[in-house]
Amino acid sequence: MSGLWPLTSRELKKWIRNPTFFITGLIQPIFWIALFGSALDITKFFEGPEGSLAASKILNGAPNYITYIVGGVLTTMGLFTAMFSGTQIIWDRRLGPMGRFLSSPIRRSSIVFSKIISSVIRILPQAAILVIAAYFIPNGLKFPHGFTILDALIMATAITLIAFIFSSIFSVIATRMTNMQSIFGIVNLVNLPLMFVSYAMFSKQMMASWLGNIAQYNPVSWSAEAIRTVIIYGNLTPSQWLQVEQWLGALAALAFGLLILTAILAEREIRD
Repeated sequence: MSGLWPLTSRELKKWIRNPTFFITGLIQPIFWIALFGSALDITKFFEGPEGSLAASKILNGAPNYITYIVGGVLTTMGLFTAMFSGTQIIWDRRLGPMGRFLSSPIRRSSIVFSKIISSVIRILPQAAILVIAAYFIPNGLKFPHGFTILDALIMATAITLIAFIFSSIFSVIATRMTNMQSIFGIVNLVNLPLMFVSYAMFSKQMMASWLGNIAQYNPVSWSAEAIRTVIIYGNLTPSQWLQVEQWLGALAALAFGLLILTAILAEREIRD
């Protein structure tokens, strides 16, 4: 796409050159895992041998809640960061750069995709920091069956896909908006339902049956479960591989559909 990489580079430079935004973006993951891991740890209500067995069953075999929740926190972090990618489109429109972009010989879809790609790239170092922080905190992340490069690639793929999906959705929404409060209102409306109507923080066994049935169709659940499976089980069995492939395949199919839709709508809808 004409102008895509220069525009993406521009977005990344804005992120790096803003010390507050850059530093808080890198520190944020540590707070995510520390606060979520401590505040939502349900295993503290299980005591004794029977309690340990019950906790292990609820956590799908994870040795502790931090290990169980890492996949969900990585996904949720990608979700929340991606949701705000659309705000950059509104800022460019309000501050003037959008008019210059639209009058230059670049494709309009490149403007939108530059925001999406930069948002996805920003999430990856945050994800790495979160995993490292989770590993070193007390009673933190454990890899019961080891951790390989392939496991890391699966985790990065799931995070990248979930970030691309929601960044695409909110960037398209922002193409016709001029009021920043409007996009914030939509983000606040959907972010918590997407997180809690999923398996990001809690297993299906801990949810009401109707809620658990809805959560299985949530892309946030697909990403969280794919990451969680490789962390907990390491060397996957053929059936586990099939399940991970199904989750990632569903995310990839959704991302591809949104790629096409975003390209079409960006060319038609984006205005100064």
